[in-house]
Amino acid sequence: MTGTTLAYWRKGSVERSILALTLALAACSPLPVELGRDQVVQQVQLRGRPAQIVIPELVPTLVAELSATPLNADRAMQIALINNPELRGYYAQLNIAAAERYRAGRIGNPIFSASLLSGEQTQNTYGLMASLSDLITLPTRKRLAAMEFATVQQEVGAELLHLAARAEGAFYRCIAAQQVSVMRGQIAKAADLSWQLARRYFEAGNLTPRDLALAEAAAAEAQVVALQAEETAFAARTELATMLGLSVGGIWDVHPQLSLPVLHEDSLQELLLLARENRLDLAAAIARTERLAEDLHYNDWRRWLGELDFGIGREREDDGANLTGPLLDWEIPIFTQHEDRLLELDAELQASIGLVARLLLESDNGVRLAFAKTQSARARVAVFRSRLIPARMEAVTQAQLEENYMLIGTFELLLSKQREYDAYQGYLEALGDYWVARASLAEAVGRRLPSSNQVSAGKVDVEAFISPRSTWKHGEHGKDSQEAPADGHKHHGMAP
Repeated sequence: MTGTTLAYWRKGSVERSILALTLALAACSPLPVELGRDQVVQQVQLRGRPAQIVIPELVPTLVAELSATPLNADRAMQIALINNPELRGYYAQLNIAAAERYRAGRIGNPIFSASLLSGEQTQNTYGLMASLSDLITLPTRKRLAAMEFATVQQEVGAELLHLAARAEGAFYRCIAAQQVSVMRGQIAKAADLSWQLARRYFEAGNLTPRDLALAEAAAAEAQVVALQAEETAFAARTELATMLGLSVGGIWDVHPQLSLPVLHEDSLQELLLLARENRLDLAAAIARTERLAEDLHYNDWRRWLGELDFGIGREREDDGANLTGPLLDWEIPIFTQHEDRLLELDAELQASIGLVARLLLESDNGVRLAFAKTQSARARVAVFRSRLIPARMEAVTQAQLEENYMLIGTFELLLSKQREYDAYQGYLEALGDYWVARASLAEAVGRRLPSSNQVSAGKVDVEAFISPRSTWKHGEHGKDSQEAPADGHKHHGMAP
């Protein structure tokens, strides 16, 4: 075969040109080394999420460093974006798109043919064919593949942003559930101590059997509620561990306190505009629609070209004469013009246009819904802090006085205390709902919220809820009764 090729090279310019062109095209469009991951990470980082490229062998070490101290929201998202098991599947999409791009930038391998016909005469025929249609369509195919690769990068970036938002939401659910569990556990211990004290009073003849039974029932109910809260907290920890790619039984923890609401929320109109500019899934859908339109146009004219192969042939006759010349194979588009392919592409294009319309609608509606949930949770937090908890505290204080003067029984006092504790739990849950709603709002916007830079330094101290002596204190409220104070607060409820 090598000798034949060299003979072609000596024969004339046609053969030399074809061989040179084939060798040149063989070197085009090398396979990308980093497979587009850097661009994906940059897109995510520009939207305020802590994505990074880490060598797989170094991931366990980095995760151990990040989880050595109680996690905050940013470090939880950072772990999720390097250690979540779903990442392998996301980045595999880039590998597939890179392979398609590499394939589109090359022409098919040349085909060598040979035949030996014997009879009264002997005839040897050799041929070398390459796809001319591949060569003609190469620039268009490369452009379409580059568009598809960029689209997949945006889609993978959108998946990483969704992953970060889900991890953030799971983080806040874990903290809220953990705080409720701690509070309910301490209340159960206090209720048990009260029951033991009631038994001593009963044995001394200073408590009726009814009051003793009420104290025991209150202690048992507090223990049941504490067990339920512990189960909920473990479920929330399991959800977060799954998002972070960690074992729920591992040695890691979250920051024990929820922050108070931010000083000022972002405006709805600003968020709607940010969503249009930052939603990578919307950008990817638009880009895919444009590529499908280009693909439809390409196939519309490509079908008339058919499969066109060009090459050279050499034939050696029995009398020793050699015949050399060009060869041409052409699929003449007579019986079919591949309208079926056009119909498929048009259907894909229409579906993609519908997807863009749906994402635009979901973007606006999703932002509005998450914004409404954030505002509602913020308002509930303010009502709990400024009205409900102080009122429940005052009710317990008055019930204690009335019980001291024997105007009411122990049951009424215990009921007032239970309602006060329920108000504490509702406050914690409302605050957790607020931060989870903000995580959903960030997901709907497609980036970190600008107001995240205004997170209050105030923290909710669960220990203060059930400490024995103090009063509910809160910062000054503005004209808006729903505005949460910026500073922290202390409350010491009454132990049972």
